[in-house]
Amino acid sequence: MKDFDNVGILDTAVRSVISVILLALAVEGLFSNTISLILVVVGLLLWATASSGVCLLYRLLGLDTYHKKGHQ
Repeated sequence: MKDFDNVGILDTAVRSVISVILLALAVEGLFSNTISLILVVVGLLLWATASSGVCLLYRLLGLDTYHKKGHQ
């Protein structure tokens, strides 16, 4: 079975923290509805990639922060 994860530990932590901040800002109502909606969408995308360990943008760009050379 092939391993599809491409988001590493540090990357997951950063995505999680940024996701929580964006979602908190969206809920606080500091911005207009449009900006809040954008913050929610970006926050949820970051949360989804952090919790699943798979980033489709990384896959398209050929990036992988999960698998380090020599650690496979």
